[in-house]
Amino acid sequence: MLKLEPFWVYATVAFLVACGRRHFLAAPDIWATPYFTVLLVLISAVFAPVENWVMLKHTDWESTFLLRSAHDSPILAFASWLHIVCALAAYCVSMYLLRRYGVESVLKSAMWAFTIFFTSQGMFYDCLMYSGTFDEYHAGVKKSFWSFFCTQRFLDAYVIFSLIYGPPFFFLSIYWNSGYSEEERNAFIRSLTRQAVNHGIIISAAYIFLLDVGVLPDKFDAWRLVPTLLMHGVFHSMVILPQFLCTTVGNEKTSHSEEVVKQEGIGLVKNDFINNSSITNTRKSCQILDTINGF
Repeated sequence: MLKLEPFWVYATVAFLVACGRRHFLAAPDIWATPYFTVLLVLISAVFAPVENWVMLKHTDWESTFLLRSAHDSPILAFASWLHIVCALAAYCVSMYLLRRYGVESVLKSAMWAFTIFFTSQGMFYDCLMYSGTFDEYHAGVKKSFWSFFCTQRFLDAYVIFSLIYGPPFFFLSIYWNSGYSEEERNAFIRSLTRQAVNHGIIISAAYIFLLDVGVLPDKFDAWRLVPTLLMHGVFHSMVILPQFLCTTVGNEKTSHSEEVVKQEGIGLVKNDFINNSSITNTRKSCQILDTINGF
């Protein structure tokens, strides 16, 4: 979906920057770090090619039925470059937020981008998740939200895309976000969860309010909250839950500290024993000298 691609790219890049915050902050130059190189390779070598494949195969749906095929617009030929440009812009913005305002600001921006991308698909499912053809769409043929999940579009754009892009994305997010204490990891997850829940509440309240005052078109009813919140909840869960796999260092630090204390204690005992033995030997020597002098 070309209209939502900037949000999708920004959410991906900003979330990985937040996960690798320690490494990105340690770099003196935001461009001279291997983590930026890895991020750029992920977008240019995995994300963009798969997105372009989906775009060329389902041009009508990706263009929200503005184009019938990829031959109708030369802009699609530069789609890969557009993805990379969006990724570079997202990296600059997220690094600015990270260095100036901290990781929480990066997380908030990333989660809002995820929210816009996910919930828009549910709220505007009759366009963004339309299961019919180009001609059916412009003829006004209605399709249900659930029918989209039985189409080749869903298989290609959601299932296959996730199978290709998901493993490297989640590996980097988990690997970069590891090495913190269990408390820090849980605080990171709580922040993600809190924002996802707050966004769902805000969107639901705003939608109900607009529905109540009657400013929305007739096709928007209360039932649309079901696909909206479903897309919001399911896909945010797919982003948040893998973070529980991040390894922590709390137990290792504790064990190391205990070992140091133990070794230091053994050393102190040894030193006391040696000192006491030296004192005892000195006293015995003095007693022997006194005995000799007495004779």
